[in-house]
Amino acid sequence: MKEYIGYCGLDCEKCEARTATINHDDTLRRQVAREWSELNGVEITPEMIHCVGCRIDGPKTPYCESLCPIRQCAMSKKLETCGSCAKMGACEKLAAITGNSPDAAQNLRAYRYLSLRERPELLESAAVWFHEKWGVPGEAYLSCMKAYLNRETEYGWYLCLAGNRIVGGVGVIENDFHDRKDLAPNVCAVYTEEDCRGQGIAGRLLDLALEDLRAKSIMPLYLVTDHTGLYERYGWEFLCMAHDDNSGNETRVYIHR
Repeated sequence: MKEYIGYCGLDCEKCEARTATINHDDTLRRQVAREWSELNGVEITPEMIHCVGCRIDGPKTPYCESLCPIRQCAMSKKLETCGSCAKMGACEKLAAITGNSPDAAQNLRAYRYLSLRERPELLESAAVWFHEKWGVPGEAYLSCMKAYLNRETEYGWYLCLAGNRIVGGVGVIENDFHDRKDLAPNVCAVYTEEDCRGQGIAGRLLDLALEDLRAKSIMPLYLVTDHTGLYERYGWEFLCMAHDDNSGNETRVYIHR
């Protein structure tokens, strides 16, 4: 993520206080001080307009240094930005910023898509994240992920990150708990955090898994789901019905060739 993006998502590179500081522009300092004084109803002097950026080492305005509740909260949690926080979607303080600045919200959602092999240090947190979403024991996820990281299998695990926060994920395993053991391997555990849905994250993750396994000549892929009309939009085709290993209920099987 750009170093000039503040904890709240605002772009410090566009801030006139930073411009005045790095350009040693006293005329702009006085203008910003006057405008901010009128906007906030408090006296802000030109000397206070001395800041290089929220997350950059160097001087800060008094507000940014010690009064901004968002910055103080993010720093106390050791977050890269609020985009790394699991409570981002429910934070009223942050909403006061992002609600008036779509760019700030978008900056916090600078998603990265990667395989677990690219960030093996996420092993433990990824296993916990998938367990919390699906209820499958974390040890089962750890076992599959370790086999992938140790190159005992090419059936991978793929994540979407907002900062360091996992907001989406999919895995690939031999069989996703159904009786059609001949239909393998299976995409499994497809999930996107609720506050990040509607932005194509699941589709990007599915494509990432497909591209990776296609490059290794592991095709076709299968998945089981009760959804209709969801996976079709990503190029999956309904194939047949199968029975769930646990409940015995029928479930839909899709294929991507």
